[in-house]
Amino acid sequence: MTDTPSDRPTEDTVHAGERFLTSLAEHGVERVFANFGTDHTPLIEAAARLRERGEPIPETVTSPHEFAALSAAHGYAAMTGTAQAVIVHVDVGTQNLGAAMHNAHRAGAPVFIFSGLAPVTDDPARGGRDNPVHYKQDVFDQPGIVREYCRWLDEYRAPADPETTVIRGLERANAEKQGPVYVSATRESLEAEVPRAEGGSPEPRDLGPGPADAATVTEIADAVEAADAPLVVTSDLPTGDDGDDVDSLVEFAERAGAGVVEFRPVALSFPRTHPLHVGFDPSAMFDVADLVVVAGADLPWLPSSGGPDEDATVVQLDADPSKAHYPHWSFDIDRSVAADPAGTLALVADRLDPNAVDSTETVWAARHEERVAEREAALAADREDERLTADVVSATIADLLDDDAVFLEGLVTNAGSALENVPLEEPASQLGRGGAGLGWAPPAAVGVKLARPERDVVAAVGDGSYVFSNPTASAWMAADAGAPTLTVVYNNRSWNAVKRATTRQHPEGRAVAGGVPESQFRTPLDLSAPASAAGAFTRRVTAYADLEETLREALDATRDGTPAVVDVALDRQ
Repeated sequence: MTDTPSDRPTEDTVHAGERFLTSLAEHGVERVFANFGTDHTPLIEAAARLRERGEPIPETVTSPHEFAALSAAHGYAAMTGTAQAVIVHVDVGTQNLGAAMHNAHRAGAPVFIFSGLAPVTDDPARGGRDNPVHYKQDVFDQPGIVREYCRWLDEYRAPADPETTVIRGLERANAEKQGPVYVSATRESLEAEVPRAEGGSPEPRDLGPGPADAATVTEIADAVEAADAPLVVTSDLPTGDDGDDVDSLVEFAERAGAGVVEFRPVALSFPRTHPLHVGFDPSAMFDVADLVVVAGADLPWLPSSGGPDEDATVVQLDADPSKAHYPHWSFDIDRSVAADPAGTLALVADRLDPNAVDSTETVWAARHEERVAEREAALAADREDERLTADVVSATIADLLDDDAVFLEGLVTNAGSALENVPLEEPASQLGRGGAGLGWAPPAAVGVKLARPERDVVAAVGDGSYVFSNPTASAWMAADAGAPTLTVVYNNRSWNAVKRATTRQHPEGRAVAGGVPESQFRTPLDLSAPASAAGAFTRRVTAYADLEETLREALDATRDGTPAVVDVALDRQ
């Protein structure tokens, strides 16, 4: 038998791979979403030894694709507010993180990503190269693949204590703005025996920002009291489902008589049925707003659609008001405050007279009622004509969900329909990808379901996006992990985003006159088919009369433990 470092434990040393896994568990990481390869053999053996000894380590969720693994960890972290871990291969495995890395970066999802590095020796007994792939996958700058998307990068090198790497990584993942960190290590380092740490280790520090100072709070409260129609624009206040941030915004809005717009929401920030909720397009509300409070929104509005009135005051509350991760951010802000938005709004609310405003009598309450009436009229017309529209699909889903369900919006051109017609109220009842990486919702739903197994979890995704989701891998992961979710595919049978973008820029152009053939799917696809490989409940809906019953059966299947995918062929607009 080869004498490896792991066969020679001493009272003064500990196996680096074991220390890495136990440190993750000790500091709050509950699950590792893993796509294992030849570079992870030290961790696989370490996990086996630790399980045999009964020592706690994170539960492993095996994923057949790295995009699905990171998206699931993103969903889990968004639901719980705690960082989770992902294990991927060197080089090409890291590249497979792709769009999921972008989404976690833009959404501020705290994720600890661990990747192997190609071995650096030819001594297999110490973890060195024993496979041709160890030469093929050796690159000059592996962290460079993901550098722009990470809050911190590091290479673990023995004989350092792996726990210090874990603590630092979790601190950076949870610091504002939260996001991914990336750590790599060779097999030789993970097989090493390193000095055993003396005494206990510190917990990762809480590096989140506090609320604004008293003078700033007073200044904002004065501005609110002087305004006739204050408006809040937000997108991602809450983290996790404790609801504190949502409650803070509700209290502020009611005392200030402020309308609330959720612009491209990463998570539900304000109850959608509240009379002060005025939709998802801030530009549609700027005609009356004389004070705009941008609270925790990476994008406060879309300039090409229109910004605030030139006489309106714009106040920004954000942990990172400079938006350092954006190359271009040129919005006209009058006052920027680097502080916790929800905590600051709570303090401002305390300064406001709770009886000064009747929120049900504001211009925003009237706008809310108008929007609800328009939406209900459009939906009623579609239903009367028995049309399979995105509105009908979204409203039917909403009719079937319990109050504590979680809805993941992974759509593009139909995103507004889903947000408008699934009127959620509870914290963390709706999540979005936060970035532009399509296909996020189906695998992210698996992470959400693992975090909250008692809740129904539904992912809404477009047809093109569903192809990007690695659908077989996502369904297999859901089945293998015991995390049954429902995925509903809004099937336009085209790239509607491409068609709309072309129409906006060249409305009289030749491409539009020809129907934008580059936006069409010429070969029909049965998008329910890939998930059948994992034994999922799969159905296609092509008629209005079949929609409700099929969705009900699919939801029942998930409650009985079987993942479900329903492919709905929408009527062409």
